[in-house]
Amino acid sequence: MRFDYLARDSDGQQHRGFTDAENEGAAIRQLGSQGLTPVRLIAAAGDQGRPSGRSRLRIRPADQTLLLRELSTLLGAGVSLGDALPSLAQAYAAQALGPALEGLHAHVRGGGRLSEGMKDARLRLPAFVLALTQAGEASGQLARALSEAADQLELDRKVAEDLRSALIYPTVLVAAGSLAVFIIFVGVVPRFASLIKSSRGNVPELSRWVIESGLFVRTHLGEFGLAAAALAALIAYGISHEPMRRRALQTLVKAPGIGPWLVQSEIGRWATVLGTLLANRVPIVDAMGISAGVLRLDTLRSGLERAARTLQQGQTLASALESQGWFPPSRLNLIRVGERSGELPKMLLALGHSQTDTARLMQRRLLTLIEPVAILLIGAVIGVVMVAVMMAITSLNAVAV
Repeated sequence: MRFDYLARDSDGQQHRGFTDAENEGAAIRQLGSQGLTPVRLIAAAGDQGRPSGRSRLRIRPADQTLLLRELSTLLGAGVSLGDALPSLAQAYAAQALGPALEGLHAHVRGGGRLSEGMKDARLRLPAFVLALTQAGEASGQLARALSEAADQLELDRKVAEDLRSALIYPTVLVAAGSLAVFIIFVGVVPRFASLIKSSRGNVPELSRWVIESGLFVRTHLGEFGLAAAALAALIAYGISHEPMRRRALQTLVKAPGIGPWLVQSEIGRWATVLGTLLANRVPIVDAMGISAGVLRLDTLRSGLERAARTLQQGQTLASALESQGWFPPSRLNLIRVGERSGELPKMLLALGHSQTDTARLMQRRLLTLIEPVAILLIGAVIGVVMVAVMMAITSLNAVAV
């Protein structure tokens, strides 16, 4: 691969050029052997479409959390940043984090700040992690800031994993029920087609509709298979595509039951992030902008952006949030008490934990309702089909009599 670089020599002079190497680590070593310290290293345009095996691996949220946790532990134990980064880069050399850590080490070794190097797109770190890192550098409490960033990332990851785990059984239930209904329509219902042919005038309308629907599905089985595959592909694409997930959330927030749960969950995430930022001495206006970025609901995010503007005009946070229709009035008192006592970060963290617990309780209630609703719907469809078939059979017997 070809890498374009910007580097400094031992006298501090800048050098630009390119070098060919197998990967970023090899390119860094080549430049080091020439007495150059890379400041920026970018794969050339012709090689960006052919990343190395490690670069193709996506860094997962668990990897991000582990990296921050280990870096915090090393710094807290007295290991310098200059020693911690190469140690981690070597430890993760064969994993997805390897190239990103090598680049981060090169950036810091070249005189750059850790918070700037962590903006590397490969690390995919949220804005609040970068802000906490920058605040930790300014206050001299970098290990603590990285630990709190890891805690928040871990909390977000656990909430997402809990939701996915809770949805496994309802998903299997709905899929199995849908498959059973499909088999009945394709394999069972068409066998009664002779009933509507021999005594069409006496077969009840419901029976005729169900049997003809089964015949239609069986006749166009290929088209239905393609439609099902296309629907599955569309769902998979929507899950993996961030803009589509956001649009789906904006629609779901209007649904009864689901909407309040999403709002409570978002408030919990926002309050926890804002409290963590303020505890690390990030200015409140900057912290409001960063914490608003973690929200996925447009209405909440735009409301917080308006609240941040009113803070610049001298209003308190509680007053700015009071005008927001989505913010629970019962929770504003915590913020007021925090502002009056000078313990706003602590109160926001308490609010975040409280809202997160409330959201989890609502989530469990919603998921508890999915199973009986799915069973009732699938049972109702199968029941209608069976009743329609029995009505057709009894109507045939009545004609024979």
